[in-house]
Amino acid sequence: MNSLVSPLPASATVPLCLGDGRLNPAAVGWSARPQLDCHIPGHFGRRKRWNHWCITTPNWMLAITLADLDLMGFAAAYFLDLHSGKSVAFTRRSPLARGCELADTPQASQSFEHPQLHMRVDEQAGRTRLSVNAPDIGGQHLQVELDIQRPAHLESMNLVVPFAKGGFHASCRQLGLPVTGSLKLGSHSYQCIPGRSFAALDFGRGLWPHNSDWSRVAFAAPGGIAGNFGTGWTDGSGLTDNALWFGGKLAKLDSQVSFRPDNSSEPLSPWSIRSECGRVELTFSPRQLHRTCPQFGPLYHDNRQWFGEFSGVLLAEDGDKVPVHSALGWIGLNQARW
Repeated sequence: MNSLVSPLPASATVPLCLGDGRLNPAAVGWSARPQLDCHIPGHFGRRKRWNHWCITTPNWMLAITLADLDLMGFAAAYFLDLHSGKSVAFTRRSPLARGCELADTPQASQSFEHPQLHMRVDEQAGRTRLSVNAPDIGGQHLQVELDIQRPAHLESMNLVVPFAKGGFHASCRQLGLPVTGSLKLGSHSYQCIPGRSFAALDFGRGLWPHNSDWSRVAFAAPGGIAGNFGTGWTDGSGLTDNALWFGGKLAKLDSQVSFRPDNSSEPLSPWSIRSECGRVELTFSPRQLHRTCPQFGPLYHDNRQWFGEFSGVLLAEDGDKVPVHSALGWIGLNQARW
């Protein structure tokens, strides 16, 4: 990682934790390539492993979450037809995360096996195969077969943030990954449009606060243009995972980025997104709001996710203005007790 003291070689692999499960001080900071081994010894019941995929196309969107929370595992998916507004959502749980296999690195295979749901992410050289098979989602069969490309030049936002009382959060944000393939829901097939369909991975590992809240903005457009802005995980740390991508190259933002709806009483009101440094001036126009709040006794995860389009202007590092026209993405607000 690019630690707060000195950068490490880009090829170095850094253990997230020391042998006793405490955060490795050398892991704190950020890098433009995944460098962490996120194995967390001990701390059973406190460890969180989280992989969230989002697929954006001009006609439909798909969000998939696979999570191992030690005491429980779960998988969730949400599909939205952007033209008709048709949507389906489902969640499946697994006690003690049985059948949930999540690796310690972001570019490794993942799976969730349940009698009513099979999800698999197979990592291969330069590409990822994402498959979903759910025989009965509201009376319809869902099948997903997607091929996600990993261009060698495409960088990512990788960050480790320490918390009070020994907690920490490690993340890898990968945006703008080209995707091809199809999704079939019932008798209807949906295709990816080459060059205009993208995948994003949000990889998270750590010992997170029992009560957590966080927000995230993410979008991608042709030409390797993308953005990631967030709050919650990094508050008070002096670090941020705010970043822009131009031609697939990461441009980290050290300043805060604000995002808020123009009219909070209207569920689909436009949002204004601005950075303190002046490099981000965007408007987000939501197409659909999806809300879930699965509860497991006293534990819960309240998620509100708006899907839509981003337009405006970004400022590149050389000062050039980069227009953004109807880039697809989302805004998510989360509160959890886990």
